[in-house]
Amino acid sequence: MGQVTDVLAPLAPSPAVPERAVVTLENVRSVSRNRSFGFGIAVLVLALIECLKFGLLTSGSLESTLTFDDNTATAIPSLTVLMQVVVGVFGGLAIAAGLLLIIRRWARFLGGLLVAAGILLVAWPLALVVHVNGPGDTLKPLTLPVTGIAWVVGAVTLVSGLVLVVTRSARAAYPIFFVAMALFILVFLVWVSRGSSVGIVPELTLTSILASTFIAATPLMFGSLAGVVCERAGVVNIAIEGQFMLGALGSAMITSYIGATTLGFFAGTAVAALLGGLLGAVLAYMALHFRANQIIVGVVIVSFCTALVQFMQNQVLNNSQWLNMGYGTQPIAIPGLSRIPVLGPVVFDQNYFVYLAIVLVALVNVILFRTRWGLRIRSVGEKPKASETVGLSVTRIRFLVVVLGGMIAGMGGAAFTIGLGTPMIVGITGGQGFIALAIMIFGRWRPWGAFSATLLFGFTLAIDTQYGLYGAQFGVPDQLIQALPYLITIGAVAGLVGRVRPPAADGIPYSRE
Repeated sequence: MGQVTDVLAPLAPSPAVPERAVVTLENVRSVSRNRSFGFGIAVLVLALIECLKFGLLTSGSLESTLTFDDNTATAIPSLTVLMQVVVGVFGGLAIAAGLLLIIRRWARFLGGLLVAAGILLVAWPLALVVHVNGPGDTLKPLTLPVTGIAWVVGAVTLVSGLVLVVTRSARAAYPIFFVAMALFILVFLVWVSRGSSVGIVPELTLTSILASTFIAATPLMFGSLAGVVCERAGVVNIAIEGQFMLGALGSAMITSYIGATTLGFFAGTAVAALLGGLLGAVLAYMALHFRANQIIVGVVIVSFCTALVQFMQNQVLNNSQWLNMGYGTQPIAIPGLSRIPVLGPVVFDQNYFVYLAIVLVALVNVILFRTRWGLRIRSVGEKPKASETVGLSVTRIRFLVVVLGGMIAGMGGAAFTIGLGTPMIVGITGGQGFIALAIMIFGRWRPWGAFSATLLFGFTLAIDTQYGLYGAQFGVPDQLIQALPYLITIGAVAGLVGRVRPPAADGIPYSRE
């Protein structure tokens, strides 16, 4: 028999479960500096590509012609000289007021709207001064020197990248990076359509490719937003791809059954949201009540949805074509706004899924960061034990949020079918549910950050559709262009644009004990 001392001997300590570091001001500053440095390096790479590839290695005599008419005919409304001055002054004041709101962090969303409105007001008289209007209700084609644009934009981008690398400014990191990306896309479009002014390649319709960017980015907006709300509450939603699949399947079948009417499209969207919410409830129940591994549960849900879609395609849709008619929503031009040159056809003459995605991004951002409920969601994703001590039910809040995220992802699935007007086929989502998670990381688990990153990914998807017209100009295989979104995904997840910090309790099962 053992001795009493053996019973009273202290037990061997169990291996400690590693906990994430406590968030402190110094930690946040360190992460911000690292992220700013990463963004600065990325901007410098863009500058080198612009200067070397688009500027130095391109014939200086080549020009590109960009046209702007698409969907709605747009021209700059005329103004008297006095009104041009007045509009320009008001635009400058709006920009100054917006920048003040953004810098002071008083109302950054309102500040962004003021800056955007101010830029439009300033651009209005300037465009009239340089005579951009053509005959009728259109803008004149714009002919640009390829190397000149590349060198100018490359120099500005180079200076911006050096500023980020040297100063490591946290506030300027994201604005500078996304502006640099927008300028890079502009230079890329000018370069890829080089020679169009002499008829070697077709003219590039700028509004068309930018409008295609928004359409291609719409499902990703829904998916990344679903990921943001779920992970802000502390649950990893790997099942977004499966929610996309069931949303696309359900919306296509319901809309085909009812018909291409307002009721049919509304019912299809609602059913897609319900199916996505049902999958979200399954994920939440398994992860919260059984404390199952959230990654594994998400992968299982995606596998189940893949098999279910294949079964429905082979056994139902192939034998009942009337359930898979490929009905699609028509663009809805917003009166007045759709007449804004360039911006109007791109943003304000789209199908309702684009508008719904943008409204949801703004709404979720307000809820998360400007309401009490949003504070509770973020608290259970950061410090669930502290939230429980003040009377919050961590399990209930997480469950509701994951179901809500599933509903948002389900509507994103509907954007693949009735949003684009294509029949349901196996593989229609193309793995974009996983790309949406990378976009969420790229956007720092913030709705507007994810929205900005979504446009970048959407452009890489949209440019692939133009490859047939400009394939010879790229000088790279078609397969590489198709793989570009996934390469960017790997880079974002690997932290090539800087280190980001997820919610502290993200993916960690919670128990009251």
